[in-house]
Amino acid sequence: MITDIHCHLESVAPENIVSFIAAGNKIGAVSMTLNSAQQLLKLKQQYPNSIELFLGIHPEVTPDEMMIEAVIALIHQHHTLLSGIGEIGIPFFYLDDKTATEKRHIKQQGAQLMARFVAIAADYDLPVNLHVVEDDIALALPILQQYDVEGALFHWYEGTATQLALLQQQGHFISVSPWIFVDDHYWQFVQNIPLSMMLVESDAPCKYNGEVGEPSMVIAVIVALAKHHQMSIAQLTAILTANTQRYLRKEGKKVKMVK
Repeated sequence: MITDIHCHLESVAPENIVSFIAAGNKIGAVSMTLNSAQQLLKLKQQYPNSIELFLGIHPEVTPDEMMIEAVIALIHQHHTLLSGIGEIGIPFFYLDDKTATEKRHIKQQGAQLMARFVAIAADYDLPVNLHVVEDDIALALPILQQYDVEGALFHWYEGTATQLALLQQQGHFISVSPWIFVDDHYWQFVQNIPLSMMLVESDAPCKYNGEVGEPSMVIAVIVALAKHHQMSIAQLTAILTANTQRYLRKEGKKVKMVK
């Protein structure tokens, strides 16, 4: 069994969803907005055993308080269906035209919103699926520590060797995307990610070399990683499955009372 741990499933063609899960695989579906959260809840009802559902608001979205409260309400209402909270994190892209002061302000606002969702994750003892780029771990890690949230997933993360070591030291996970076939610098970084903290993702429908992403692309990622680490596909798949189970806290899961 393979789990595509980070996918915008509401934007994936139905036939691609069906073919991937028909092979016994699972998909980690992350929401971006209220609308996508509502669509993912319907897909979860359609494929209850094949979708790991994460609800949140993407940090590159600029939500109003009404949307934030609506998504939080959905989380409370459907928390028993959830595998985690996400996609949440720190804004990074689309800030090129901003001044340094404006960027700091936007990132601080993003960190405050991330903290609201991380607090909910802590209350329900749910993992978080994060959009945090490069140096922004300096904003994200203190939030995780404040709410004692362990084993966070830093999706498609790429940074320095020091940053990688810090994430490993603190017990977090990194998911690897098909971008390894597009960007050699990213592929070089991925080769240094310890297998014990690695998961795989498609981030579908993100495009790779002009091709629209879909969940089955993680299979090629696993093949490439297995070749690099000189192990069989079955061996690596077993490691990734065990990591995914740890990340999703499938063993001994307890739900805390929400304050």
